[in-house]
Amino acid sequence: MKIEILGTPFNCIGSPPDIENTADGLRQLNLVPLLESKGCSVKDLGNLAGYQFQDILDSETGIKDFDIWIKLSKNLSKKLEGILNRNRFPLLLGGDCSMLIGIFSAFAKRGEEINLIFLDGHADFHSVETSPTSDPADMELAVLTGRGPERITKIANKYPLLEEKNVLVFGIRTWDQIAESSIQVYDKKIMKEKGIKTILEQGIKNLPNKKLPIWLHLDVDVLDPKYMPVMFPEPDGLTYEDLYELLRNEWVLERIRGISIACYHPALDKNGSAGKRLVSLIVDILSQKPCLK
Repeated sequence: MKIEILGTPFNCIGSPPDIENTADGLRQLNLVPLLESKGCSVKDLGNLAGYQFQDILDSETGIKDFDIWIKLSKNLSKKLEGILNRNRFPLLLGGDCSMLIGIFSAFAKRGEEINLIFLDGHADFHSVETSPTSDPADMELAVLTGRGPERITKIANKYPLLEEKNVLVFGIRTWDQIAESSIQVYDKKIMKEKGIKTILEQGIKNLPNKKLPIWLHLDVDVLDPKYMPVMFPEPDGLTYEDLYELLRNEWVLERIRGISIACYHPALDKNGSAGKRLVSLIVDILSQKPCLK
């Protein structure tokens, strides 16, 4: 497999890079050489730079650092288009989940339909009115599916960037208004009651087009805080075994077109043990994925 890595170390809480630079944190835990040891060809494109959030509330929309969010989304979209045009597998390592707007803008510009598997402790489905922080990372899934200011919802001349029917959400413990949508949601409680295999099969069955490729987004706070220290912990999260069971499913492996990982905090992971397990998971999944043709 030919992989290209891009770091997007921006985040809406304005924290310094040593907390939010997911990309550099995972690089330091030998992500690249471990992927190469499994036979993957890896090109590291470095990090997007110059998009540190300033905690400035936009007077028109009420969203923090709205103009910066738009600019970085456009830049990320352009970078991702290049990776896709080269027929490489994108592995995007980000500060927070607001990166999804840039990701799906790239697919919109290519005219490519794609499903989303969204793994997160929070649904990130707030509006400006309901968000407790006004941060982009509180609302990116709502914006992605058409809710919010037109400057961001129509950023790539496609509205919405992603249809609700093409989204599967797993592992949330905080619903953030997502019940108002028609998105398929399987929270941690349902996953525990019915089992990962059963809820995954149910989600797949309900997708209108099961043959579309998948973008996999993993906010690491989908994991229980005892396995992954994060800035906004929610109790009773998934285990690594839960994640392995879901992601190693044959249907998932065959259709993953790219992966984004958000919110790993190197400074909070004092001995690096959580990051090492995360790297092991990434390497395991990508080394099993069928090669791009």
